[in-house]
Amino acid sequence: MNTAYVYLQLYKLFDDVTPLNIDCGMLCGGACCKGDDGGMYLFPGEKKVYDLLTPSWIKISPSDFRYSFAGKRKTVYFATCRGICDRYQRPLACRIFPLTPYLTKSGRLKVITDPRAKSLCPLAKAMKKDDYSRRFLKNVQRCFGLLMKNAEFAEFMKYYSRYLDDYLKFFKEEA
Repeated sequence: MNTAYVYLQLYKLFDDVTPLNIDCGMLCGGACCKGDDGGMYLFPGEKKVYDLLTPSWIKISPSDFRYSFAGKRKTVYFATCRGICDRYQRPLACRIFPLTPYLTKSGRLKVITDPRAKSLCPLAKAMKKDDYSRRFLKNVQRCFGLLMKNAEFAEFMKYYSRYLDDYLKFFKEEA
């Protein structure tokens, strides 16, 4: 499977779809796009997109986060920017922010408000999932439903969701 192609197709789901039907960055001055200490994890295989595009505005680095697949330890990559990007080349995590996929312990895929977004995003602090644009929610669910058909992505989601559990506990929330 050509994962770069898959991600480039999935990105199109979010070319003109955002969490609200307005520019939510106007509410907080674009807090999620300041390019300071933060960044976004890339999903499995997504680094290949940036190997092809090689945009100068983004830095891709290996993170300390690892998962296992097919008997191998895999590295999760981390993307950082300087606060300015080509909107059509943003990583998937940026496109779906402040939401994230989450796999319950029983194996059910959910889309939740990313608990890491609580300290940054007014939407993550104040809104319920049903308050987001229906089209945005539908596209996030569709995107990750499709990605879950890939065995490596499904395995990654087990590790990623347990990682998110620590944040959920900190905020005394359930997914």
